[in-house]
Amino acid sequence: MTQSVQVVFYDGVVSKPHQAQVYALDEHSVQVRYGEHQQLVRHYQYADMQLIGALGQLKPVVELNDDARIEFQDHLPEWFQIGPKKVYGSIWKLERSPALILFSVVFVVFFGFALVKWGIPAASHYVAFQLPENSMQRLGDEAEAYVDKYWTEPSKLAKGQQEQIRKQYLEKIAEGRPAKLLFRKGSELGANAIALPNNTIIVTDELVELAHSDQEILGVLAHEQGHLIERHSLQQGLSSLGMSVLYIAITGDSSDLFSSLPAAMLGAKYSRKFEQEADLYALNLMDRQHIEVEHFANLLQRLSDEYENADTKDDKEKSGKAQQKTEASETDSHIDRVLEIFESHPATEERIKMVRNFEQKQKKSK
Repeated sequence: MTQSVQVVFYDGVVSKPHQAQVYALDEHSVQVRYGEHQQLVRHYQYADMQLIGALGQLKPVVELNDDARIEFQDHLPEWFQIGPKKVYGSIWKLERSPALILFSVVFVVFFGFALVKWGIPAASHYVAFQLPENSMQRLGDEAEAYVDKYWTEPSKLAKGQQEQIRKQYLEKIAEGRPAKLLFRKGSELGANAIALPNNTIIVTDELVELAHSDQEILGVLAHEQGHLIERHSLQQGLSSLGMSVLYIAITGDSSDLFSSLPAAMLGAKYSRKFEQEADLYALNLMDRQHIEVEHFANLLQRLSDEYENADTKDDKEKSGKAQQKTEASETDSHIDRVLEIFESHPATEERIKMVRNFEQKQKKSK
């Protein structure tokens, strides 16, 4: 008895589909009969066929060498001896296995978690230390211009005070790897310091005014020096870029990512790991230079209090305002969100505790 199966056949001449019958001739070839009374006949070798589809909800489709096409209504019959049929059939069965579906979901979730937790940070660390100096300079210059234009104003500090801080920085903190030290009025940025990939540290007037001693300022500069040495801002920016690439891979919503890297370096919070690394670098450096680490802890606490007071003040001002949405208020709100993201010193209590523990350990060792 001749084996056959009903299919939809496209003859490669016109786009009209034909109801057809495929018959097994031998282990190497088949016959296709189509037309109103199946009066039209073609013969095809399995070697001239290409199997596509047959995955997910797609039905098996065979492309033929004369631009014809066979569409099956169900999975391929057993007697149809096209080469990769067994592979596709196995996948087709596995796709309908509840156990495999559950395993696939768990695997995808774990893979995504591992990629975000370890993969992207590891890749960012590698790339950050492979970038040439001219690329670092260009990215840092763009970030510096962004800070100058949108977040800060020209410094009001006396030139003599600026030079004194620079001199102490070069003597105590730079250790042969000096950065360009810039002073800017923080404006909306407030008391803060920023390390940029072009080997630049920006210190705001507000931070200098908040400090009670030069040693406290040196502690902050040592911390920012640690960020520079470890290229943390670049790593954080690359991680943000990696997250964006992952988002695009999932959603297909793309943009010019690389042009946004300077903003990503400024907009992303440092991870707790990066903060701890920079803190530890600063503590060891201060210890080498015989600067009491207590000064660093004191300024950290004062910075924390400053931000808490600023948040409380903002909340009161917002509650007292009428709910009118003007263009200016929307701009202020945007700035607030940017600054909230930019704030790069989370878990202040833990950091202060780390400084105190380091201080106690050093005292015991001496």
